[in-house]
Amino acid sequence: MTQVRLPDHPAAEEEYLHLQQAADTIDREIAEVEALTGAKAGVVMDVQMKEDPDEQEQVTIQRFKYQLDRLRQLNMARGQAYFARLDFIPSGRREETWYLGRWGVLDPVSLVPVVVDWRSPVANLYYSGQIGKMDYEAPDGRVEGELTLKRMLTVKERELISLFDSGIVSQEAYLQGVLGSVSTDRLREIVTTIQAEQNIVIRHPLNANLMVQGAAGSGKTTIALHRIAYLLYTFQKTLRPENMMILAPNPLFLSYISQVLPDLGVERVVQTTFEGWSRESMGRHMPKILRESRLEKNLVLTGAEREKTGRVLRAKGSLALMKKLETWLDHLQETVLPPVGMKMAGVALMEREELETVFLKDLRFFPLEQRIAELKKIVRKRVQSAAALLKDRYADSAEQMANRLRSGMREGPARQQKLKELYAIRDQRYKEIDARAEAYMAAYRDKFPLPDLPGLYRAFLEECAPELISDDGSLRQEDLPMLVMICRTVFGLKTKPMKHIVIDECQDFSPFQIELLKKTNPAATFTLVGDLYQGIRADEGIRSWDEWKGPVFDDRADLKQLTVSYRNTVEIMDLAQQVSARYPIEGICETKPVLRHGEAPKIHRAGSEKERLDMIREQVRAWRAEGYHSIALIEKTAEQAKKLFKQIGAELDAHLLSETDAEYRGGVMILPASIAKGMEFDCVGVCDASAENFPDEAFLCRILYVMMTRPLHRLRIWHKGDPSPLLP
Repeated sequence: MTQVRLPDHPAAEEEYLHLQQAADTIDREIAEVEALTGAKAGVVMDVQMKEDPDEQEQVTIQRFKYQLDRLRQLNMARGQAYFARLDFIPSGRREETWYLGRWGVLDPVSLVPVVVDWRSPVANLYYSGQIGKMDYEAPDGRVEGELTLKRMLTVKERELISLFDSGIVSQEAYLQGVLGSVSTDRLREIVTTIQAEQNIVIRHPLNANLMVQGAAGSGKTTIALHRIAYLLYTFQKTLRPENMMILAPNPLFLSYISQVLPDLGVERVVQTTFEGWSRESMGRHMPKILRESRLEKNLVLTGAEREKTGRVLRAKGSLALMKKLETWLDHLQETVLPPVGMKMAGVALMEREELETVFLKDLRFFPLEQRIAELKKIVRKRVQSAAALLKDRYADSAEQMANRLRSGMREGPARQQKLKELYAIRDQRYKEIDARAEAYMAAYRDKFPLPDLPGLYRAFLEECAPELISDDGSLRQEDLPMLVMICRTVFGLKTKPMKHIVIDECQDFSPFQIELLKKTNPAATFTLVGDLYQGIRADEGIRSWDEWKGPVFDDRADLKQLTVSYRNTVEIMDLAQQVSARYPIEGICETKPVLRHGEAPKIHRAGSEKERLDMIREQVRAWRAEGYHSIALIEKTAEQAKKLFKQIGAELDAHLLSETDAEYRGGVMILPASIAKGMEFDCVGVCDASAENFPDEAFLCRILYVMMTRPLHRLRIWHKGDPSPLLP
């Protein structure tokens, strides 16, 4: 033991020996799965299934994939077996010791858990409890007892790096140590530092809708992702990753959060944006959408212009418009039917009353296009019957004429010729009837006039909401909910329904969007996470959680608030809250930062553009010298960000981020405020918070607040001329 350097703690040697035993078990498990699958830990193996596998092949493949997932988790457990120890005495029983890790590990011989998964019921003792009387909800009932030890451990492979025993001081020291570290290029998983209020959100019941008001830096995005991992673990017999979807604000943000779920051992969850979901749902019917940043557009408008645009966007996202569209679509299915039923050559194929019964009632669960196709099968049989009826009529008529010829003419060549001509005419009529039947079916679709998707949308607006038609006639992102709803009714959607949907930055979603997602995923429950203080799209999103709770969820949704910020230092949050306090939101609790102090933010006045650029260059170099990795220089607009990038981007080895980027890379970044939301960086420079750039308006107050709450450690604010009146 003298050769191993251990932390200064009385139990260090005991914990080190236990770590070696756990590591040995993990290594044995890895070897067993490798032998079973032929795979190698740490090497990705792609499993391809035949195009049309039988049931046995599907089961075999699923078992094989399970083993590969298990191998990947065990390999990650090899790097960090566990992070906490709990000693708990259940009432009337002996003391139990549990080691918590990201993935459970079972001793294959004794079948005793070597490591308990952080999502297991007993882990609630770690996340929610202090030393003393505690209880937790187990699968077979509540377990009461006493928690005698709560120990936080930092291990790396077989090395024991640190350990803290529970207590207010040690817990805060552990949390501050984690939060005070330099950030990585991605959002981090936070299994080891989940706090009690976050744990409540993660373990909220699956069958209940959940809305989370989370302060900037409260970890709401990370918590939402951990909730997905928790639900998949808890309901693994009934819930598959493919049945879950997370909707993020843009592709760049998806890249930023992309590694969290894999780090938690979760793969194949659908991760997309609302536009991406719409595109996949509509498939080939997806019309061309004009790509523009609505937030960027708002940033260059005056307050009055923003309000005018906002009225249109709020109307397009309202449940009132959705109701109008539902009524219009109901009427459309009636008007699309032939007005007087269907006939061919005077033979009634289907009277209007029967047509309505079949089309509007029997086939009502199908989209209109599919109904028309299903109806065609019925009509084709009727056409065949009608053709047979017409042929029978001609046959009867021909036979009558033939009999008259036979009785009226003497047997001979003349009568034979007449009969031959008669039957030739009959056969010609048969061909004409067949041709008419074919022509009728060929023209069948023309009897149901349906424009393409943009045409249908235009027709709806012209009839029901002409004030919402855009001046240039183009389609934009705010039109997507209506387009999807029309496509669903008329052409059908391609996506499979989900069982649980997580929406990040949900305050920027409209009631129409949420209701649409509910209708297209009727079995799904929702987790909606957002922050009304960061509602920088309030013109199309929501201004109060009540806009969803009653109208959309019929008051069957729980609202939880995450009030503690784990991102910013006390000094940074104090300054940011002085800004947000200028335009408070009723009912939202004040943000409380974790007691982590740092350098106070500084506000600098630049006398000229050259001086501003010099100060930014100097500050970035100083932050780099301190060892900080992710540094964000945030401008108000994309144009300003592009200009700054041209001026100093190359010499700072920075890269420019835009809303259309699909990859987040870290390092020194220059970006507009419109895409900063949801991200965090070691250091942030707000590059121009002048009075001209940020006059005293609620909308711009929210923007500035978002920019100021991005940094973990350092915040600098520069302004040319007078500072913004929003700043204290």
